Formats: sequence, structure tokens, C-alpha cells
Amino acid sequence: MKISLYFSRLPPLWFAMAVLAMLFILVGIGMATWQLFEDPVMIHDRLYATKPYLLGWRMLLLTLLIAFWPNLMAWFGRCNGWDTAKLDLAIGWRSRAALWLMVIEVGLIQGVIGGFLRNIFQG
Repeated sequence: MKISLYFSRLPPLWFAMAVLAMLFILVGIGMATWQLFEDPVMIHDRLYATKPYLLGWRMLLLTLLIAFWPNLMAWFGRCNGWDTAKLDLAIGWRSRAALWLMVIEVGLIQGVIGGFLRNIFQG
């Protein structure tokens, strides 16, 4: 059986999850290969140099997700046969999702929580 035939029968949410899983696997293989051919200090320096660009990319994706949340939920609702009450509930989760994504971005990815804990336990 062809892979494209199998993926065409998947619901859209599971298809998106499969694509994301493949993307993560490819990134992991790429990172492992990169570590085989280059010094870890050089890798760290290059990743540190791209930090502002990666922040911009994450902020763009976060903004697009928040901006297109109602359209995305309407699409999921159509594909999964949600009723209007479930769709309204999912669209209402927009502010909660945005808040949690910002908490994760600022607290964990930007290192605010780690810096705060480091200052508490060093001082």
C-alpha cells in the first residue's frame, strides 16, 4: 500500500500530527549528523548567533496562531464534525492558549524562570 494512500485516509488532525512527528525526526537526525561533523563549541556559537532570528520565527508563528485561531478551530470543527457548542468552546479557548504559549515562551524558552531560580539559589 502506498504511503500517500494511507495518509489520505487520516483525519486532518492526525495527518498534521504525523507530519510534525516526521519533521521532528528529520530535525533530530540533522542535529545528530551535525554533531558528528562539527565541534560542539562551534555548534553552540552558531546557535547563539541565530538566537534573535529564532525568536522572531517563534513570535511570528505565535502571532499567526493567535490571529487565525477562529479559522483553525472552524476548520477542525468541520473536519471532525463538531457541533456549534463545541466549536464555540474551542474558539473561546483562544485567550487561554495565547496566555499559556506566552508563559512557555517567556518563562522557559527565554530563560526567565531559570534565571530567577539561579539567582535565588546562588545568592
